[in-house]
Amino acid sequence: MSVSQIARLLRWQHHLGEAHTLLRATYDPATRQAVVMFSELESNPDDRAITSAFGPLAEAALPVLRAEFGPEIVSVVWIAHFGEFSYYDPSGPDTFTAISLKVSETGYADDLTGDQELTADQVTQLFGGEPPAPVQDVLARLDART
Repeated sequence: MSVSQIARLLRWQHHLGEAHTLLRATYDPATRQAVVMFSELESNPDDRAITSAFGPLAEAALPVLRAEFGPEIVSVVWIAHFGEFSYYDPSGPDTFTAISLKVSETGYADDLTGDQELTADQVTQLFGGEPPAPVQDVLARLDART
């Protein structure tokens, strides 16, 4: 079986109101692991950053992952992505952080201790050896489909 990939704009409920992010994910059925990268978009309200409520964001993504890849997912690597397309880092290079989540009785929560910076090469490896396309290119393809 081959690795599957998806890309879509995910609208989700931040505790301050509606928010959105670019979700890109890959799934390897051999390992049953998904890798999910959320790109923070400049169009998302400043007070609803993906890293300010990463647990609820991951929970909002799970139904999408299960619908696209099936219920067999056993692990997920969660990545926060910032770059020139974000308000967070409008002039710098892309940055990637693997976000460590723990499960509580109310859902996912960022444990704030296990987060790890990733290089672009590490992200490429996590995405099956091919670097993810630039955010603007993915957004243009998604707009063309709607």
